[in-house]
Amino acid sequence: MDKNHTTFENLQLLEENLVPSNSSLLFYENAFSKIKLIQEITSKQNLPILYIDFDFLFSGYVKSKLLTMSNLTLFNTLESKVNEIIPKILTKISIEPHLVIFDSINGLYNTLSNDVDSGRVVNSILMLLARNVSFSNSILIISALAGKKENNWLLPNGRQILENNKMKKFIISDRSKISIEN
Repeated sequence: MDKNHTTFENLQLLEENLVPSNSSLLFYENAFSKIKLIQEITSKQNLPILYIDFDFLFSGYVKSKLLTMSNLTLFNTLESKVNEIIPKILTKISIEPHLVIFDSINGLYNTLSNDVDSGRVVNSILMLLARNVSFSNSILIISALAGKKENNWLLPNGRQILENNKMKKFIISDRSKISIEN
């Protein structure tokens, strides 16, 4: 991780907007920049971290000990099924506030690719997490490899990302620039 060291422009903008009972979407173009940014965010957090890894990049760094974090609970679908992970997350955040990182919408769609109702399932999971985070004073970050087309955020598979006005939208571009969309 260190040889690809990135200094993020506007990191303070992101940090100021990660507040309890809040959900944020994090759009990225480069998966390694996303991981580096998440490492920056988590290193400054006092909350315990719940990381749900559907694209397995973060899990690889943790398992190989290239990333070490105290107070981290890591979930992925290599070790559990989605329907086992979600109740564990909801239980943990009902007991105490956490930083919950949901990485990524793309990976969840890939996990559920054989399910006819995958769009509904993905949206239901995200809405359930966002609602429970608001009750528990937790923070939720949902990442997605996505692009903007005609004022809508779309995944590479063409699916539109469900958004609401309460969710902050952050974009990592050019590997180091962070911007916020209102």
